[in-house]
Amino acid sequence: MANIKNLQMWNTICTDARISISKSMLGLRTTANYIPSNSVLDVKTIEYSAADGERLKRLLTSPRENLEKAIGDFHPTQTANGNFMAELCVSRDGAFLAVQLFQFVLMKYEPTTDVLIYEGAEARIVKQLLA
Repeated sequence: MANIKNLQMWNTICTDARISISKSMLGLRTTANYIPSNSVLDVKTIEYSAADGERLKRLLTSPRENLEKAIGDFHPTQTANGNFMAELCVSRDGAFLAVQLFQFVLMKYEPTTDVLIYEGAEARIVKQLLA
């Protein structure tokens, strides 16, 4: 599992009014909570193939009105050393999800989407797609 402070979207998560950040006494551990439900955020990174990454990019940047219909039966497959990588912050209750997609270009992952935030039913739909 990734450390939330190591994510490239860390600054965006820190400044989001829906998220509270707390540190342990010695500052060795940082915890983020989704304020409306007081649910802890778990983070992870997932790598995808070029084909799955391109399709995922189109889905994440498309209008959200028909999100579930647009996804259909698509389920991207995790792969080692993938051409695309997704950073995810997901509340344990599934009510909040933040995702940013990156593509491997010139020996490092470059953002291909902004940090996208989903809440409620949309968060649960996207969580099923990605996790």
